[in-house]
Amino acid sequence: MATRLEITHGLIAERDRLPTSADTLSVTRPSTGSKTRSKGVLFIVVGSSVPGPRAREATALVAETIRHEYYYDESAGVPVCLEKAVKSADRRLRSSREGAGLPPGSLGVAAAVIRNNELYLATLGPAEAYLVRSARLLIPDRSAPAGLPNDDGRGVDVWRGELHVGDGLLLVSRNVTETVGTEELKSAILTLHPQAAVDHLHHLFVAAGGAGSDGLVAVEAGEQTSRVAARTTAPVGAAYGDVPGPVPEPIGGSVASATLGLRDGIDGLRDRFWSAMPRRQTRATDVVASHSRAETRRRAAMGLLALVAVVLVAGLMLAIVPRGSESVSLPQVAGSDSALGAALDATNRADNLLGSEPETATDYYREAWAEISRAKATGLQAEALTKLEERVTTGLDSLYNARQPAVQRLAKLPQGHDPTQLVPGPRDGAIYIDRASGEMFRINIRNGKAASIVAPGDKASGGKTIGEPVQLAATEYRIIIVDDKGRPFRWSPSNSAGAGTLAKITLRGATGFEKDHGDIEAYDPGANIAYRLYVAEPALNQIMRYAQSRDRSAFEDGTPYLASQSSDVADYDQLYVDWDVYALFDNTLRRHRYQKYDGTFALDELPDDGDIRPGHDYSMVDGSGRAASDGRVYLYDAKHRRIVGFNKSDGSYLGQWSPRGDGGEMDDVRGMYVIEGGLNKKGKRKNDALIWITPDGLYRATLAAG
Repeated sequence: MATRLEITHGLIAERDRLPTSADTLSVTRPSTGSKTRSKGVLFIVVGSSVPGPRAREATALVAETIRHEYYYDESAGVPVCLEKAVKSADRRLRSSREGAGLPPGSLGVAAAVIRNNELYLATLGPAEAYLVRSARLLIPDRSAPAGLPNDDGRGVDVWRGELHVGDGLLLVSRNVTETVGTEELKSAILTLHPQAAVDHLHHLFVAAGGAGSDGLVAVEAGEQTSRVAARTTAPVGAAYGDVPGPVPEPIGGSVASATLGLRDGIDGLRDRFWSAMPRRQTRATDVVASHSRAETRRRAAMGLLALVAVVLVAGLMLAIVPRGSESVSLPQVAGSDSALGAALDATNRADNLLGSEPETATDYYREAWAEISRAKATGLQAEALTKLEERVTTGLDSLYNARQPAVQRLAKLPQGHDPTQLVPGPRDGAIYIDRASGEMFRINIRNGKAASIVAPGDKASGGKTIGEPVQLAATEYRIIIVDDKGRPFRWSPSNSAGAGTLAKITLRGATGFEKDHGDIEAYDPGANIAYRLYVAEPALNQIMRYAQSRDRSAFEDGTPYLASQSSDVADYDQLYVDWDVYALFDNTLRRHRYQKYDGTFALDELPDDGDIRPGHDYSMVDGSGRAASDGRVYLYDAKHRRIVGFNKSDGSYLGQWSPRGDGGEMDDVRGMYVIEGGLNKKGKRKNDALIWITPDGLYRATLAAG
């Protein structure tokens, strides 16, 4: 026994229609079960390639004539009745004032009848029908007759096929198809409910500059879960009643009707008998018109052989089902379709709860993501899956406070540069080391110009010569440079053009830092207080702290910062100092307070770690705020090319940022620093900004916390 279908539909509300469109949309659901069983549900789109009130009246006349004549005719089965109804509409149009002066073929008709599990389609002129099944778009034959008025007397071909659970159907003006594209049509039908699909497609049509004919009707076949009558979508427009009678004067716009009559049992049985006869296969490559009536009579003479052929073909279709360029087993297809359906249902539920119940919406989105993963595991590679994945990602990102900030490129790096060690410089400068040349460069972030300011072999005050710069640290007014021999130097600006002076830093009791020392950071408390240097020293299992002498001419001997040695220092990838000392360690951030490891501080787990962006690779850290536990810390996640922010006070998750589009701005980040937003008049922290560098350029983005 065939699965009973629940048919839902969507169409453009009259208030949303374009004033330049003369199209008429019609959906007729019989009010009696007998008429439903014999005649089915009728969907019509009548599109016009010409605008104007007269054309709008003409499309309304055609739509209502087809509707009336189809349900009024009790003499034959669905295909014949539908063909006769279209011909009757053509005759009435050509003899009416509405059709006077209308160019031949200017009106298109797309009509569909769904009766039980049967689908009948008729198209002509600038109107089309598309069937979507198993993530495939079944394209109708483009050799359909010219539109109405039809002066050549050519007949109307009616295609018949089976309708399956999960199938989608779209009746659409060709003007919409040509503007939006068939891929968008398919994606909308696959990923959205019918009403949402037509709303989305109409929005795309308008956004693309579409004008004129805008007819759209979307239909979805679901499985009836009970014997209760199928759920209906509230019709748009006027109803014409339930008893056949004279065709009323056209009113234009959308036409919806209730239906008529008694069951045509004999014709129904006859249609089902003929459907068992051999006919052109409805393969997942194209939808084409049915054979001529002469060919049908020939098939009838081969009835018994035909039934055997049908059984054989059905068995073959159960064994293999085309899916893209591959053949997969029916259980695989069923599994992928089930997963896709479950994912779509969960996504729709999540979308509806996004604003009112965010926690529940999160659960539904995560459920949808799991079903998408299950569909992928079956081998499904469909456009629908990609679009649905994008919807789920967008929904979760809004709940996870994941943002896509606008990115400004401040400068393009000179060709061949290999940047590293980016730090903020005084007077609107960004300082980095070019590993290709071994020089230190300054970029004026106001005009984007780059200039070399320190090169290997440059002489410092006192006659010392600097080696190749390999490390940088920044204070408010100075840049600390460590060369390849472990010796520290200081660079200070001398004018607004970027020139500066180089001086050797004296370390009392030592010529330089330990061999193979780790990261170096400078902490500048401001308020004219001397700055300090912090250096990770794996050989000492310590973070060494260097304080300036009273006259600030040198640095005192280094003293251990940690109260006790720690072998973990060897694995400290980067330091960040802001009263407390933070260290990137084991792909997380460790905090030290009062010379001890602070075990009470831990970063929150990322909310998207279990679904859309599993795992992370923290490789850089910087922050804002100057007091203990004040402000934020930001980490660069190289795995997902994003910045992730946390509150310093407790490590709670703040949000994440990745650039818009796929321009590669964060594909290969070599250094970064944060520009503090400060506090507003109410004491609330303002948005910080991020500066980062790649081999392609220097970039800036605002880290809006929301």
